[in-house]
Amino acid sequence: MTALLLAGQAAATTATRVQNVPRGALPPPAMPRHGFHPGLFTSLTEPLAELANQEALAVAEESGGGGSSLLWQGIAAWFADPCTDLDQYANGFWKLGHPPAREQPSHFGELKQAVVQSILVDAPQASAAGRGAEAVLATIWASAQSPSARQWSAFQPQLAAIRGLSSRDEVERHLCQAMSRGQASLLGVQRYFRNGVLVVAPGRGEDTGLHALPTTHPRVVAHRAQIGALLSLTGMPAAETESAARTIMEMERIIAAAPAQLQSCTREQAERAAPGFPWATLWQALGLDPMTALFTDLARCRQVGQLLMDRPVEDWKVFLRYREAAILKHALDSGMQPPDILRMLDQRPGGRLLLSSWYAARAAPEQLVAATRMFDALKQVFRDDVAASALPAEDRVLLDQTLAATRLVLEQAGSGRDWTAFPAGGNLVANLQSLAAFALCDDLDIIEGRGKGEDTALPAHHLSIGTNIIDGLVRVSPAMLASLAGQAPQREARWATLGMMIGHELGHVLSDAIGLSDPGQSMMAQDDAAIRQRIGDLWIGTSHLDATRVLDEAGADLRGLSAALRAGEAEAAAAGRSFDRKRFFVAAAGLHAANPTARQLRAQIEQEGHPPGPFRAELGRSLKGFDAAFGCEPRPNAPFDRILPTAAGGWVGPVGPNTG
Repeated sequence: MTALLLAGQAAATTATRVQNVPRGALPPPAMPRHGFHPGLFTSLTEPLAELANQEALAVAEESGGGGSSLLWQGIAAWFADPCTDLDQYANGFWKLGHPPAREQPSHFGELKQAVVQSILVDAPQASAAGRGAEAVLATIWASAQSPSARQWSAFQPQLAAIRGLSSRDEVERHLCQAMSRGQASLLGVQRYFRNGVLVVAPGRGEDTGLHALPTTHPRVVAHRAQIGALLSLTGMPAAETESAARTIMEMERIIAAAPAQLQSCTREQAERAAPGFPWATLWQALGLDPMTALFTDLARCRQVGQLLMDRPVEDWKVFLRYREAAILKHALDSGMQPPDILRMLDQRPGGRLLLSSWYAARAAPEQLVAATRMFDALKQVFRDDVAASALPAEDRVLLDQTLAATRLVLEQAGSGRDWTAFPAGGNLVANLQSLAAFALCDDLDIIEGRGKGEDTALPAHHLSIGTNIIDGLVRVSPAMLASLAGQAPQREARWATLGMMIGHELGHVLSDAIGLSDPGQSMMAQDDAAIRQRIGDLWIGTSHLDATRVLDEAGADLRGLSAALRAGEAEAAAAGRSFDRKRFFVAAAGLHAANPTARQLRAQIEQEGHPPGPFRAELGRSLKGFDAAFGCEPRPNAPFDRILPTAAGGWVGPVGPNTG
């Protein structure tokens, strides 16, 4: 978002006036027709040499800003006309301050980094005397910063257990029970919504084709040496490591050679499909009901079953020694600085649950209260539009009931769990294993329908907002609410950012509703056609969208913008104050500020279902009220007015007001 504009600083209406008006003589704060502000260049801190390097990158990527040099972007931003180029008008100078990069600069990227920085400041201050997740985080964070807590001696209990294996049955139990101990080395269970997925870990190097190379290939030789070095760290004599490494690579190659083949199976079905695998032991170790189905990688399970029959126990002991040591080394090799610790925790399911629960407990409750009020106001706009639409009566009832039942909830995975008895201690490895076991227990509760906590919630400390027509919930994370709340104090900006995003999700609830009549579907198709035409009218340089591919997301954007504008104006009218449409449209465009190179823009256009940021910023020009706000000439196409076409003396053929 262009903070310069949203803060309401003064700006002149032409470049000439900007150059000639002394700072002290600036007019009072007002929204400008042109986006330049004299305080701009004080915020550009990069030396010219660094900007030149960025320009070199832009040239290598076919120039920045969707195909423009930095110099041209500066000129375009200076003279930007919102009537023809809203993105440059709202975001042009932001782009100069965020030159092209390998990772595309974006407003949401800035928000994400700000959340990370806030966690890096606050997490080390967590107290072991605190409650619940805070105490656990404090203990684990301290163990991650302590050299004495990062020792290979932590591997001794696992090594002793592996050495004690004496039969195939014991190997099978070790493989299956290791998951519930947080020591999964070959088998693991992941959750996809309410479904469990049994994963057979691929062999090292599978993605790079390592296992397909001859055993004498330099890459294979180097990898074998790395395995041997790791085995030496576990205390294996050097004379044994070469032979052990060959055994490990051969077993991994056999497992990795199996094609991916996921299939949902109960225990009985899995036993019939892959009889050599220890299915009964697995179901028992996880505490699953025999009728609970898991999506299983059957081809790899068959390979594991065959290896259990063909390979002696000593080979399996070597294999497990390496696999479990590799997991341990990954933990011990993580850095000790706060960014390293945060990354380590956030890359692990149990760590994400811990961070989420801790972050959610610290969230400001008033932010959810304010967002809920905004949500209710937006939902009423949608319901009013449905009631006034040309849809058949039964479809209006269906959509109204769907919208009425939709609720706004927080994404805060892990917050419903009891952290008070979590066994955190001074050993980093033991702590990470406990986190993994905790996450698996959480997933199994959801898979088995034991009903503890929100089963589809995402982490509270990630930026997220979304909806699912099945559960009738619009979900937003505390991190998203906190990030947007800190952007600007103006209500217009709040409606243009958080309001628009909530409206976007309600737009999905509307368009994804199931059960519309044939006439209702036909009318929705007419509105989609009008939206598709508006998308087709948008160009960024020589780049153009596939209007059909992005229809769902762009349509949700338009409906969200329309609802947010009208809800914001209604709130202002009720409070007896004015509503600045210019500020609203600039803030809405600034939400999607991004500075892609031409290559990055093309990749997004070709691959993604969302319009790239510059295109999303332009959508505001399609709304009713935009032209009047900025003094633009009326366009031939009717502006996007309401969420659905309205009835005009009964529905016969095309209806207004959204016809293109």
